[in-house]
Amino acid sequence: MRLKVKMKIPKNFMTPVNKGKIARIVQLNTAELTQKAKDRAPISTEKTNPGGAHGQLKRSIIPSVGSGGLVGKVNATVDYAEYVEMGTRFMAAQPYMKPAFDQQKEVFLDDMKKLIMKEL
Repeated sequence: MRLKVKMKIPKNFMTPVNKGKIARIVQLNTAELTQKAKDRAPISTEKTNPGGAHGQLKRSIIPSVGSGGLVGKVNATVDYAEYVEMGTRFMAAQPYMKPAFDQQKEVFLDDMKKLIMKEL
């Protein structure tokens, strides 16, 4: 599942100093998205998964930042993560990533707009 936020940034804004500020915003928002997704991730119980491990989905949600700090990603690495998010014909969806993303997207865009307005 790929969720993206794209923002057009003025070319004259992309100075080394501003790239560092953007990278800090990306890192902070990636960390906040990670926590929000973990907070929303369902945890199996003995009733739903007798004798099995519990909390693997939540523990598998990890952040990464790349492209010089300008790209943040949050992935759930267990193989069944997308089935929980989207559901199957046997199981109702239990969205955790998209609701967290939708909430954090607004914070990120607001943070970026504030930075651009402050620096221009």
